[in-house]
Amino acid sequence: MNETLEIPVSRGPATPRSAGVRPSLARRLLRDSAYCLTALPIGILTFAIVVTGLSAGVGLFVVWVGLPVLVGTVLLARVFAQLERLRLRSLQDREVPVPVYVAAAPGSSALRRLLTPLRDPQSWLDAVWGIVGLVTGLVAFVVTIAWWSAALGGLTYWFWERWVPEGDGTTLAELIGVGEGRQDEIWLNLGIGAVALLMLPLVVRAVAVLHGGTAHAILNGRAALRDPS
Repeated sequence: MNETLEIPVSRGPATPRSAGVRPSLARRLLRDSAYCLTALPIGILTFAIVVTGLSAGVGLFVVWVGLPVLVGTVLLARVFAQLERLRLRSLQDREVPVPVYVAAAPGSSALRRLLTPLRDPQSWLDAVWGIVGLVTGLVAFVVTIAWWSAALGGLTYWFWERWVPEGDGTTLAELIGVGEGRQDEIWLNLGIGAVALLMLPLVVRAVAVLHGGTAHAILNGRAALRDPS
């Protein structure tokens, strides 16, 4: 009986980091913010597809329907993995080694070709990213939203505070003992906004590195070990 072998295939050379001068602080901040703010919706969609597909595939495996469901799930996970690699390259200026996916040898049986994605470690790593990416994406999204809100809200509080109804409750300025009344509250919020603005590039950069570094390790780690250059 003729037996065919599976062979690794590459999809072209590694993608180098884009050449040119380093982006300015403002440009870096905007790109990091865009990367973090889009991480959550992409993460939710990827997580839903991967978890639903894996659960359905395992549950239906006994009737053989689960097998093509599992294959389709890992192939969809590849698509989202490629999207994340594109985001890493375009928004994070990271070098993205081209992953090596295993393909069945020419002339392999239909069953072997069907099973090949399930025997590919990188395909399963792509699926793992579909789960892990939601966690790091949530952190990146929440921190970015919170810091932008603190900076913009504090710096513009002097303008929109006039529409905030006066109540009998204790203000933040009174609570921390820096004064009473709206004027003190304006100065306090202005200070908070200024500090948040100064820290904004560093904080957003940190969560972008957290999300991007995790993605890079899971999605590109094997390719980087194969081609350390």
